Amino acid sequence: MATTTTTTTTTMSGTQFDALPYDEGRRWELLGGELIEMPSPTPRHRDIVFLIQTALRHYLAASGHQGRVYADVEFALSSNDRRRPDVCVLLAEKSVSLDLDRIPIPGAPDIAIEVISPTERAVASYGKVRTYLRNGTAEVWQVYPDTRTVQVYIGETSHSIDFDQQVTSGLLPGFASPVAAFFE
Repeated sequence: MATTTTTTTTTMSGTQFDALPYDEGRRWELLGGELIEMPSPTPRHRDIVFLIQTALRHYLAASGHQGRVYADVEFALSSNDRRRPDVCVLLAEKSVSLDLDRIPIPGAPDIAIEVISPTERAVASYGKVRTYLRNGTAEVWQVYPDTRTVQVYIGETSHSIDFDQQVTSGLLPGFASPVAAFFE
């Protein structure tokens, strides 16, 4: 006798998601109305996020460009999408008009950065990229610890940056960070 496995998918609107009790550090996202539990990050993952965030904050402080950099902050990308990029960059007006005491942040970050875990499926990872870009994020960086590379998406194009090269961004004039610095 064959057995069948049933998978239950929880769906809800962004408004329903936003009404859930908020606990600091909750690990849920909403993608197309589907509730997705996010695994807790590993220490290596957290180290990489810290190094990227530090490089970007140093750049903003030294360059005088207006902006903010955060780790693990929730965005309301659309009515049914709530995402928490590992690192996000908000520039110019977005950084000035930000309500520092409110989440989710309405709209999209200018740059969303995701550190890809070894267990993350390629289809899910690329789905995140498409969701960010479709909802107004100008650049998405995927950081791959296993290969020590960065994949940068801008619109319909992407390019890979190797360990011995530098990450730059047209949104951050003068910013250049060695990929190797993200993996110290």
